Amino acid sequence: MFGFDGVEGPFHDFSSETLTAAFRVHHHIPDPEMRSGGSDGRNRNMKKREFTMVCKKLDLAKSELLYTFDTFDPKDWSIVKGTPKWKVGAKRIIGGCADEPTHGQIFFKKPVKGDVVLEFDAKIVRPSYHDLVWFWNTDFNGNPWGDGYLGCLGGWWNDMAGIEKLPDYLVSAIAPSFRTEPGRTYHVVSGSMGASHFISVDGELVTYFADKNIPDPKRPGHFGFGVYESCAEYSNLKVYRPHWTDIGERKYEPGTKRRS
Repeated sequence: MFGFDGVEGPFHDFSSETLTAAFRVHHHIPDPEMRSGGSDGRNRNMKKREFTMVCKKLDLAKSELLYTFDTFDPKDWSIVKGTPKWKVGAKRIIGGCADEPTHGQIFFKKPVKGDVVLEFDAKIVRPSYHDLVWFWNTDFNGNPWGDGYLGCLGGWWNDMAGIEKLPDYLVSAIAPSFRTEPGRTYHVVSGSMGASHFISVDGELVTYFADKNIPDPKRPGHFGFGVYESCAEYSNLKVYRPHWTDIGERKYEPGTKRRS
């Protein structure tokens, strides 16, 4: 449903209302109604530096900072695809128009080899109400490009969070998420660590999947942002070479308590 080429992704359209409690527990998907903190019930922990996934723990404090964009220079963001207009300002990048039947992408001109993790703020600009989009490890040797990954929040017409794999826009991971609000800033941490790919929003892990068919780590890949029939704003971007530790597969032990 989100593929820019019009091909529907191979997924089931579950809404948060129809997901059963058992499905949420099994797949480690938080219940939006049970989150605490914030006006919409979410815990907005934007200073979180450690993220625990199935078999890995990411530590941003120990990660190598490759780029920090306190300001944006239009000359550095010269790779533009699609039809919407992009405005590269000193403090933010804004693209698209509300409800235009178009999509577009903007990329930083210098590629990065290997694993990367992006940290940035994102906002849906009114009157738009959906689709914050970003890219990493994206190869341009294809039509329109080669391998890479696309992350999305507030997408698939149903407030989903997910990751698509390029160049075919195959939906590799998708999960019901909270309702995105126009005008509200979301703090996103997203990227790849080997075969592990993830999205965290305001300190909460919302989507994760393992892909053993990863792009060649020696191949340079670009990172950037996108819009899909909407207007979106991106700012405060940092790009890391992630530092992580393998924590192994955890097992349940009788008599133990749930970890907080």
